[in-house]
Amino acid sequence: MNTKKSQSVGNAKNAKNAENAGNAGNGAGGELVREYLAAVEREASALPAERRQELVADLAEHIEVALTERPESCRDILRELGDPRTIAATALQESGFGPGAAPGAFATPGAGTGQAPGRRSPAWLVVLLPVLALGLGYLWIPLGFALKVAGAVVLFRSRHWTSGQKWTGFALTVLAPSLMNVAWFLFSYPNDPSQTEYWTAIAATAVVTVAGAGWLWRVRSGTDVAAG
Repeated sequence: MNTKKSQSVGNAKNAKNAENAGNAGNGAGGELVREYLAAVEREASALPAERRQELVADLAEHIEVALTERPESCRDILRELGDPRTIAATALQESGFGPGAAPGAFATPGAGTGQAPGRRSPAWLVVLLPVLALGLGYLWIPLGFALKVAGAVVLFRSRHWTSGQKWTGFALTVLAPSLMNVAWFLFSYPNDPSQTEYWTAIAATAVVTVAGAGWLWRVRSGTDVAAG
């Protein structure tokens, strides 16, 4: 009874994820997504129901996030994920149900296809770079600037956050601290700020940067958290 209930809940969650991914596409794009997920589920029919649902839900979530960032690139996104048969075969192998299997392993979207979806920059790197830029930037400004640029690039290439979260994180960890520094330099040249004012400005910039990094860490994708 419990097994049937668990499978029922899993099927409902799987259907919801697939529906969300399909709705993220426009017209024919949404239909392509639904057909793609159905093909993966069909090819992975040898997997236990729970793992099969997890695989399809993981793919649906990735597609949904990718489509919010690239709404006109449905075919490209599906092509990057790889052929449904290849994904299913990799999932079977890594889950212990295929030749050369590694028992107990879980498949991830794009695994075994050689495509970018299986490769993720760790969330801690995105969070750490702006903090390093803040500290080292006061020692050598060009280094701080380089770290900020690197942090922004890694952030916008990451799959740990949605597009909106990336822009919010960028504003908090890069844009706002940079504007605060510019405002400070403009203020300090015509005036003679005291040490108290100087350290207050540094503390304010640090608070904004660390708060932004902390926010990014809290809202990172739950799927990616499990991945590492």
